Amino acid sequence: MNGWSLQDSVGILIVLGITLSAAQAVEGIAQALIVFVGVVIALLWILKFFFEGYTDAITS
Repeated sequence: MNGWSLQDSVGILIVLGITLSAAQAVEGIAQALIVFVGVVIALLWILKFFFEGYTDAITS
């Protein structure tokens, strides 16, 4: 995870903050779907750096 920066951490917090505040505006299944999409986006962002480091370690 050499490429991880403060900007990435802030970006994930912004994505989660926006999705959670948007989820407060709706109710029921729509709220769950909005939260789910935000969590998936954040996890994909984190996993991107994990797998980049993993492939770099394998190829080295």
